[in-house]
Order: sequence, then C-alpha cells, then structure tokens
Amino acid sequence: MIIYNSVVRKTFCLIYLLPISIFAQLWEVGTGVGVNQYKGDVMPTFKPLILRPAASAFVRINYSRAVSFKAQGMYGGVVGKDKFMKSDPYHQAREYSFNATLIEGSGQIEYNFLNFRTSASRIVANWTPYVFGGYGATLIGSKALLKTDKDPSVFTPYNTNKTEQVMILGIGFKKQWRGQWNWGVEFGARHTTTDFLDNLGYSNGKFEVLLPPGVVPSDPKFQYLLKYQIPGTKAKDMYYYTNFSISYVFYKVHCPTRR
Repeated sequence: MIIYNSVVRKTFCLIYLLPISIFAQLWEVGTGVGVNQYKGDVMPTFKPLILRPAASAFVRINYSRAVSFKAQGMYGGVVGKDKFMKSDPYHQAREYSFNATLIEGSGQIEYNFLNFRTSASRIVANWTPYVFGGYGATLIGSKALLKTDKDPSVFTPYNTNKTEQVMILGIGFKKQWRGQWNWGVEFGARHTTTDFLDNLGYSNGKFEVLLPPGVVPSDPKFQYLLKYQIPGTKAKDMYYYTNFSISYVFYKVHCPTRR
C-alpha cells in the first residue's frame, strides 16, 4: 500500500506539474563559435574587422533566476600588424606583426535582467539580456615578424610562449529555443594584466620587448624594435571574444513532499 501510494503521488506530480514548468534548471552545458579581436601596443585602435576564428565550451550553473555561474574554455587566435595603423608613421616604419594562439580558461558570473525560464514569479520570460564578469588565465603561443638593425629589409621570425591573467567583462543575450535548448550571443572583453600579449609592452613605465629563451636584450633585432617606443599604448593589451552559442538544460522535477 505504501509503495502504491508513492507511485500514485509521483505519477500525479509528473502529469500535472510538468505542463506548468515547476522545474529545477540547475545544470546547463553548451558550446559556442565566434571570433577574437585584439587591441594593444601594435594596434592601439580597436579594429573590429581584423579578426580570427574561435570556439568555446562551457558549463553553466543556474543558481537562481537572476544569477548564474559559468566555467568556460576557449580556443582561438588573434592577429596584430603595424601596417593596419595606416595613419601613424611610427607604426608604418616599424612594420612589426604577430599572430597568436590563445587557450583560455575562466570562471564567470552572469546577471540575468529577466526571469529567464523560471516560474518563480508571475512574469516568466523565454529570453533575457545579461551582463557578466569573471577572471581567468590564457596560454599564449605567439609568432612575430620584425625587422633588424643588421638588415632592415629582411623580416626575422621569432616565437614566444607565456601565460596572461585576464579580467573579463561583457554583455549577452539568451533565448529559449525549443524544449530544453537555449541559444545565445555574447560579447566579452578580456583585459590582460601584464601587457605582453603581443610581446611588446610597458613594465614599471619602461617600454620592453618580451624575449624568447636564450636571447639577450643587446641582440640587434630587438634594438630595432626599441627605437620605436610609440607613445599612447601604455594601456594593458586586450582581446575580445564574440560568439554564438547553443546549450542544453538538464531538468529536474521537484515533486511535493509526502505529508
């Protein structure tokens, strides 16, 4: 009899409570594709059309109707070239360029402006804008081309690897697609903390070049770079990730407790 009553109670819950969306939508997994853009010592002006592809995967915990936590991994690239700064003679003379591969891991907090996919209030929305912020670290493999004092007509390649810490701020929009699926778009800025995403930067107010292992500052190729301490780029390097995502929400039905 006890077993029978339990089955009846749970069946009643599923039949009558499912249509009115009394769910716990705690866990969500998804993937996204998009583009990265760069702004820093090589290109101090944001160039939205200078971009490289990127992709990401994430796990989101919907803690409440307003707050979500997200762990995300992103793989992509960025590029920067002095020649894109066409109105600046210093950049045109230096002719430095680089491209980098980025592997980012981050933790983020999202704030939803509307009651997205919840029955916690009288007004239920199947879409919402949101803002987010977070912190992470990015492994950067960079390949650069630069001129040398020895022969300024020849470009010399060199590679570096480093890890940058990043602070993340952004905005997004997400919408219920069908059933347990969502889609979304977001734009997030990554502020690096050490200013050497592009291998060039300022440390303690002094312009420096990030050198590969085994290379000394007196090397002619880097002395050529140091001649062009272009003003106005003391701000930390940044990159931006814009993406379109699809995610799947795991439902858990809460049935009434037995009295």
